[in-house]
Amino acid sequence: MLPLNKPLFYQLCRYGVVGVIATVVHFGIGYLMHEHQGWAPFWAHALGFVGGLISAYMGHYFFTFKDQRSHRSRFPRFVVSSLTALLLHQVGVYLLAHQLKLDYSTQAAPILMVCVPLATFVLAKFWVFAPERHPDN
Repeated sequence: MLPLNKPLFYQLCRYGVVGVIATVVHFGIGYLMHEHQGWAPFWAHALGFVGGLISAYMGHYFFTFKDQRSHRSRFPRFVVSSLTALLLHQVGVYLLAHQLKLDYSTQAAPILMVCVPLATFVLAKFWVFAPERHPDN
């Protein structure tokens, strides 16, 4: 478990702000492409996902973790962590709503909306945006 000191608390807050912005970008693009451009929901949502992914990456890179390392090494890891989050959400819905019979809207989704971002924060902090280790350390 991470000790919650002041810098970590502020980093978690920045992570949350970036996540909310990325969600709005994701939904906004999907909504605009579907409602105003006539795209099928599947493709509108897919483009929204890409927009949300890019905005989340940029926000976390520059704002949450204030990273300065190569995008070539960071972005692929970020994509993996985002796909991991999707998998955790889907498995969580299956287990909580379908197997344990928790109400999706009032129980399963809120649990997942807290647990999955916390898990992806840990992935981001200690893997995606982790400081590089030098062999002589």
